[in-house]
Amino acid sequence: MKTSTINHWEKKIQHAIALSHDDPYGDRDVKTVAAMIGESPDNFSHKFVQMYGESYIHFTKRRRREAGAGYLRHSDFGIGEISEMCGYTHSSFTKAFRELYNEAPINFRDRLYLPNEEHTLARTKIATTPHDDPHSLIFSPDKTEDVRLPEYRLYYTILPRNDDPVRSMVAYMSMYQQQLHAIRTSLELPGAMVITGTLDVVPVTNYAKMMMYVGILVPVLKAYEVAHLHIGRSFREPFGLFTKRVPGGYYKKLPVPMSFVAAGLPMYEFINRSCRAGYFKMSGNHFFISLTGETDCEIFIPWQRR
Repeated sequence: MKTSTINHWEKKIQHAIALSHDDPYGDRDVKTVAAMIGESPDNFSHKFVQMYGESYIHFTKRRRREAGAGYLRHSDFGIGEISEMCGYTHSSFTKAFRELYNEAPINFRDRLYLPNEEHTLARTKIATTPHDDPHSLIFSPDKTEDVRLPEYRLYYTILPRNDDPVRSMVAYMSMYQQQLHAIRTSLELPGAMVITGTLDVVPVTNYAKMMMYVGILVPVLKAYEVAHLHIGRSFREPFGLFTKRVPGGYYKKLPVPMSFVAAGLPMYEFINRSCRAGYFKMSGNHFFISLTGETDCEIFIPWQRR
């Protein structure tokens, strides 16, 4: 394919992926998604397989089952609750889960380590400059602050994809981060955050398939209605921004005196260690990093307040 054709389809398929990630129950079929991105179902399906190595239907099913695996890993929701959150009945979730993981959800929940976890951590360590915090002076449950956040709308860019997503994120972050800070400044959005994270479930998703993003998180509040309109009219198309609902609720906030590059690996190890030890349990799969400065950032982890 010509470069222009590849770029065209890369953006179209990213749009389809964004639609899937904002559809937790998997309600949209191929025909619906193809219409939403302005392509024929056959052409869309062919290009998706050609560029991503799996069908859109398989991608959507995998995403929902991986979401369920993430809840099993880091939450204490019951399997019936998790099934409903991913758009399944209890029995259909158990069947679908067995098809992907060759074991029952209850057995998966008891695993100490996941098959690709060590690989993900090793690749992340190579791609970043992780901060060493052996005595948990920074990454400690005692250092977190309990906050309640409103519902947000995330306007984001999926970062260029290859088989080393964290390295790609590090390489491309600066340019996109500058664009988003420019939006925040021009619209005078003090309550908005420029953030980064992954659309997928760490450490469940295969490392090479993870998709990293950077975006601006804007509260869904009356005071920000005009800002949402401005972003939709003036920035979404030129900057290629997709949208996603980020639910409000309780979060663990952890300020850290380091860049997101240094914070990434110890952040994951802290979250996984805390969840496994029962210091807190996550209410959702997607933690994120607020990019507050070059030498500092804030980590936000959704947690279950019982």
